[in-house]
Amino acid sequence: MSTAPNPRLLATGTSGNAVTDLVTPALLLRTPAAPWSQLVHVYVPAAPTVAFSGRDLRSPGIAEATALARAAGFEPVVRSPGGRMVAYDEGAVVIDHLDSTTDIRHAGSATFAANAESHVRVLRDFGVDARIGEVEGEYCPGEYSINVGGVAKVVGSAQRVTATGSLFSTVVQVAVSDRVRAVIIDLSRALGYELRESSIAGLADHAPGLTSADVAAAFVADYRVRLDMTDADLPAAVARHAAKAVGGEPFHVDDWTRAHPLAVEGL
Repeated sequence: MSTAPNPRLLATGTSGNAVTDLVTPALLLRTPAAPWSQLVHVYVPAAPTVAFSGRDLRSPGIAEATALARAAGFEPVVRSPGGRMVAYDEGAVVIDHLDSTTDIRHAGSATFAANAESHVRVLRDFGVDARIGEVEGEYCPGEYSINVGGVAKVVGSAQRVTATGSLFSTVVQVAVSDRVRAVIIDLSRALGYELRESSIAGLADHAPGLTSADVAAAFVADYRVRLDMTDADLPAAVARHAAKAVGGEPFHVDDWTRAHPLAVEGL
């Protein structure tokens, strides 16, 4: 890991495990005196994942939703950022943007707006009519969701801020498979969330032939240039520690990381 005073690092690739992928940014977020100012991790998930939020846990239907996710072949995980449930597989791209200089004073709508504007510019280069804003009946609704043509949601983001920095996490739906569509519909019903099924879509529905690899590469290039980032691997100590994560059903990322803090020596 670089020890430069203000490094901005860009990592790519997945562990292949849904739990490890979601534990990794939570561990990075909780790294005291992190040797980076910003770290962005862009990857194409290898495992079908249902990422619940703390808000979802308050629904009386969470046990049913968890069982439905598991029965459909999705790993149910309670992620660190907020928002509501999202499901994805290898047809998506996930971006975790960590900032060790951010505190609660810099959280909120300004961060969401700035990220959405940057993401929209990348997506428009693929020829899609990407727009910022919530569409009627979308899953995990948000003011700064990104839609295509004002009709269907394709990108959602959520944030977590702690004393050691911020985590801004984004899921870009590129090619929505039948299994992803079905699990979003079934879990929305179980959790009691309204959903307009036609609001579920991927970029490839509007730009045929577009792949997750294409979109991941475009975001990597954008972050590299826009934020002057240096290509790097994820810290080996974090990767090793995240690989130890096991737990209940669904797996609670924050509970595990609080109970198993990372020793920072060697980062």
